[in-house]
Amino acid sequence: MATWVELGVSSQVNVRGVPPAGFPTDPNTTALVDGRLVLWLGPDEWLVLEGRENDFPDAAAAVDVSANRTAFALAGPDAAEVLARGCSLDLDEPAFPVGACAQTLLARSEVLLFRAGQTSFHLFVRPSFAPYVRSWLDDAISLSWAR
Repeated sequence: MATWVELGVSSQVNVRGVPPAGFPTDPNTTALVDGRLVLWLGPDEWLVLEGRENDFPDAAAAVDVSANRTAFALAGPDAAEVLARGCSLDLDEPAFPVGACAQTLLARSEVLLFRAGQTSFHLFVRPSFAPYVRSWLDDAISLSWAR
C-alpha cells in the first residue's frame, strides 16, 4: 500500500539562463549536480533542490523559491496507481522512468512531479494547495487500499 510523508527540503532555487555544467537539457529530465537534484522546468529554467542563489553567479537569474512549494514523497507498490487517480500523465515506467519530472495537474492542483524510484514519487505543490493535496492523497490511497 502506498504511503506519503511531507519532505523537508531546506531550499529550492529557480535558475534561469544558459544551463550551468551538468544541468539537464532534455525536457522533463533531472540530474545530480554537486550532490543536488536539478529538475528541468523549461528550455532555460531549472529547479535546484538544496541550492543557494549565490551558487549560480553566471545565471541570468537565480531566485530562492523555497517558500513557493511544499514537498511530499509518495511511495509503495501502488504509488503510480494512486497518482493515476488524479493525473493524466502516463506514469508507467517506460513513459515516465526513474529520474523523470513533469509539471502537471494532480486532482486540479498544479504540481511538479518527480519519479524518485521505481515505486516512489516526489510532488512539489504550492503551499496554499498542500492541505487539499494531503487530503486527496489520503482519499486516493484509501480507495486503492479498499480494492
